[in-house]
Amino acid sequence: MNKKIQSLAEVWAILRYKEKKNGLDHLSLTERDVLENILYSLGDNKELSLSTILKNNNHPRATFFRSLKKLRNNNYINVHKEEEDKRKSKIYLTKEFKA
Repeated sequence: MNKKIQSLAEVWAILRYKEKKNGLDHLSLTERDVLENILYSLGDNKELSLSTILKNNNHPRATFFRSLKKLRNNNYINVHKEEEDKRKSKIYLTKEFKA
């Protein structure tokens, strides 16, 4: 087998193992991708604007919001309206997910 292909297969195996170990294996690939985008965009920040993650997301809008709903239902994230402008929302990681 080509070393490049074997290396890629090993990375995928490690990723799937880590996802299972952290309880993410029940999420679809799209939901995992949305969660990964949120985590990457958050960085060291505590919150992220919904508009920012929408701009950085490559999934259709409806797919993104379905995934966001499942992430909320599974207590990975919380979404709250901003105080000054109720049309805007902020995304936070839940305490359960951070632990």
